[in-house]
Amino acid sequence: MDDAPSRGRRYYLRALSMLGACLATTTAGTVYLFSTYGPALSHRLHLTSSQSNVVAISANYGLLLSAPFFGWAADTAGPRVLSAFAAVGSFVAFSALAYTYDGSLALPSWLVLLAYMVLVGLSAQAANMAAVTTTTKNFKQNRGSAVSLCIAFFGLSPFVLSHVNTIFFAVGDKPDTFGYLRFLSYLGLVTSTLAMMSLSVVGFGPSRFRREVPAGFVVAAPSDSSSGLLSDESSDEEQGLLAPGPSQTAAGSATTYGTTAKGAATGSTCGTLAAPNALAPESSVTSATASPLGAQGTSAMADGIDYDTARNLGGLAFLRDPEAQLLALVLFLCAGIGVFYNNNVGTMVNALYYSSTDTPDPSAAQRLINHHVAVVSLGSFCGRLTIGFVADTCKRVWLLPRSAILVAIVLSIVLSQVVAGAAETLPVLLVGSAVTGLTYGFLFGFMPTLVSVWFGTRHFGSNWGLASASIGFSGQALGAFFGYVYDTNLPDQDPSKCARGSCYRDAFILSLGAGLLGLLAAITLTRRRSDRRHENRRRWEVEEVGHVHYLPFVLAE
Repeated sequence: MDDAPSRGRRYYLRALSMLGACLATTTAGTVYLFSTYGPALSHRLHLTSSQSNVVAISANYGLLLSAPFFGWAADTAGPRVLSAFAAVGSFVAFSALAYTYDGSLALPSWLVLLAYMVLVGLSAQAANMAAVTTTTKNFKQNRGSAVSLCIAFFGLSPFVLSHVNTIFFAVGDKPDTFGYLRFLSYLGLVTSTLAMMSLSVVGFGPSRFRREVPAGFVVAAPSDSSSGLLSDESSDEEQGLLAPGPSQTAAGSATTYGTTAKGAATGSTCGTLAAPNALAPESSVTSATASPLGAQGTSAMADGIDYDTARNLGGLAFLRDPEAQLLALVLFLCAGIGVFYNNNVGTMVNALYYSSTDTPDPSAAQRLINHHVAVVSLGSFCGRLTIGFVADTCKRVWLLPRSAILVAIVLSIVLSQVVAGAAETLPVLLVGSAVTGLTYGFLFGFMPTLVSVWFGTRHFGSNWGLASASIGFSGQALGAFFGYVYDTNLPDQDPSKCARGSCYRDAFILSLGAGLLGLLAAITLTRRRSDRRHENRRRWEVEEVGHVHYLPFVLAE
């Protein structure tokens, strides 16, 4: 088959799949809309603030605790099965919420609402994993930008849908919460069905780089896959970029090319690339963009290598890895802040609005809530959209380590809690909402790329699911503390008595503390990654550079 049509069709399928991924994450974004209908639902069903927080966070439990399963399903069953589940689940969950609000569906206990919200979270996670895993496996050198674009629609969805609520449903003297929930049910059904029809793993295709195997190269025996070296356990993009070799193993299996070190005087074989790294899997090297050694010397070779590169880890190996554990801890502490804020911003807006006006209007209060949710969503969208481009640029142009970018993101999350916690008026709280949404978007737009780059793409869905599964616990803890503080200071649930946010401000002490602990974990992770890069560079310079002929090829990161 002609190469040009094959490449053109691959580009077409990849673009179509990217469109499907954006539609899928639009469905996933509905999990963050509780603040737009939660206060009305809580008022109709006579829920306390603590009960409302439990109901809200249950959607996040469904979203986050199901991440390992849906990540594994995305790696094995593919994205279309997950999209079909998201379509049915989203329709059923929001329809049940709508008819419960309307009174048509009996509610024996407020705990039944938890089941509905868990289904909302499960549907959102199925759609999200289908989209992110497919995008990660379809893009190579611009993976950060592609993944951030896909995830950006996760953040944009609440912005758009909260405005839809404001324009079409929060009108007149009484907001039409029933109609809004029914609209969300049909939206999830339609967008997930379209995603199911368009999502597919296209892959990278053959490399566009042409290489000749120089003299002195031999086929090396496969190394331990945990070392992260190129072997028969290498990731798909690594296998696709290896040039065809002059020989293969007797069994005809995939082969690995190593370099034969040449002695200074005798030219004798000293070993392959695997040799200097076999003793220390934790300090292993995977080759990235490089140039031939030639006459440029050691410095040119060093400048051409990305020492902050991926290993192929999955399952127990991923769980036991200290860097994976630190990364999960950062997510646990910092992403939970965004979940907590998003679920409670409606309560905060109500408190500041009703305590600052003598003639409160429920529709005006709902429009203010929608406005804040929209700002959080827009900030999250901008953060998710831009962080991939910024990270790719910082890494490739200024050689800034990704771990350093992570520290900057966590620091911005800490600052967002200072702003939001100090807000005593609605305009200042709006700034806090914007900053919190932006920093939350930074974190969630950057983390999937970080996992794929540091730990490989073969088990990306499972790894990302495992890393993000614990976020619900921190969000629950922060949300429960917020509900406790609010109910303690305002036992009659009258928001007009909460002057300048005094009834909930103490809750931000805990969120600020969580952010500071996350910053400490990020700094520790940065130090470990720095040690890894220095060790990788030392091994290249001491053991290899100046003694081998190097076959140049380009990996994803």
